[in-house]
Amino acid sequence: MIDKAKKEGKIRLVGFSAHSVDAALLAMSRYDFDTILFPFNFTTWYAGNFGPQVYAEAEKRGMGILALKAMALRPLKQGEAKFDKNVWYQPVEDDETMKKALKFTLSKGITAAIPPGKSTLFLKAIEYMKDFQPLTKEEDAFLADLASRTEPLFRHG
Repeated sequence: MIDKAKKEGKIRLVGFSAHSVDAALLAMSRYDFDTILFPFNFTTWYAGNFGPQVYAEAEKRGMGILALKAMALRPLKQGEAKFDKNVWYQPVEDDETMKKALKFTLSKGITAAIPPGKSTLFLKAIEYMKDFQPLTKEEDAFLADLASRTEPLFRHG
């Protein structure tokens, strides 16, 4: 049905979203998707082994890679108040670290990163990327160290 709609010009690109490494890899093995929407951020990447394998497979397939949660830090602790009603995790709050976190994701060759739903975080993401430069080795080392001391939103394995 999807292939028929593509051939008829009714749709151009087909993508999917996942919040599981196993689900994402399975989906890519079953269909030749054009895009993937997946949580790619520094804490899940470094501390959760969550993302590198999905990114590698999507890149190998030449897919458009869209990122969620680039500015996320960790899950909320029990009893901790939400940052905002639409943000179910603890985002990075320090501006410099937040900028590095977004740079981490976009430096991976990500097609686009979807900023959080909170308007202040959304506007910061836009502002940060006006003068985007790829993540430096020093910035990457800083984020890897922070991730080693942080509970990631997602883990794999």
